[in-house]
Amino acid sequence: MKEKFIDIKKEIREQEQTHGKKHVRNKILVNLITSIRSLGTIAIIPVFFQCGSFVTALTAAGFLATDFIDGLLARKLKVQTFFGSLLDALSDKAFGIICLLLLSTLNPIFLAVIGLELGIFAINYKSGQEGKNVKTSGAGRAKTLLLAATIVGSFFCYGAPTLKEVLNYINISTFNSLLEMNPTLLTSILAIPAIGANLYVAKDYLNISKKQEKEEQEEELTPFEEMTISLEEIAEKREKLLSQKEELKELKSRQEIFHDLFDTEFYLEHKDDRLKTLLYKR
Repeated sequence: MKEKFIDIKKEIREQEQTHGKKHVRNKILVNLITSIRSLGTIAIIPVFFQCGSFVTALTAAGFLATDFIDGLLARKLKVQTFFGSLLDALSDKAFGIICLLLLSTLNPIFLAVIGLELGIFAINYKSGQEGKNVKTSGAGRAKTLLLAATIVGSFFCYGAPTLKEVLNYINISTFNSLLEMNPTLLTSILAIPAIGANLYVAKDYLNISKKQEKEEQEEELTPFEEMTISLEEIAEKREKLLSQKEELKELKSRQEIFHDLFDTEFYLEHKDDRLKTLLYKR
């Protein structure tokens, strides 16, 4: 009976080790897919100048598809982490801006989109420095999808002759009149919704930042709202608040931050918290 119990414990331990290794492999896989988009930031430049707009549109669509794939896999395999979330956000921003810079060589209207994208990045960066939650909102995700469609569609507009040939080859002539239009006019039409979406998202993130700042101020004032308590209780609360303030200032060690960056359970528990959770012990 004792030997059977030992065998069961050994089997459970082996299963836990196997699951742990599989979990790490899945994390690496998802982050590698995200990294492909980071490499695409560099690769898209020679593709544009050597292969033209049509091939660039197909290439950009492929790289942008990894944004959907890595997020889907991370949720399905349950390997979400703060590191993956940050890498995903930075890869999206870098790839989008490089594509917009390439398009701006064909139509200057895309410089306005770049300016707004950098503005949103600056808002999120400032919020992050202040320890606020810079999690992407629903409006932000919708804007990202619209921007991706604008980028791919605009490259196709400038690759219209090739696209027209491909469509005609497979007996699709519905878009012939559209593809014969001035590509600069078409891309300007595509850029206008992207500009509007960026303006809305910038305002949305500013409102989120102000709301969190107001909540912080209210939290700080709460202990002093009830003035009917005794002097002893006031002194006790003061000591407690000072103690908590010192604890809040205590940064985590590098090992703790590294662990929390790559730990799925920590991410799922604190993904809606402010960034201070990742850096400070309380």
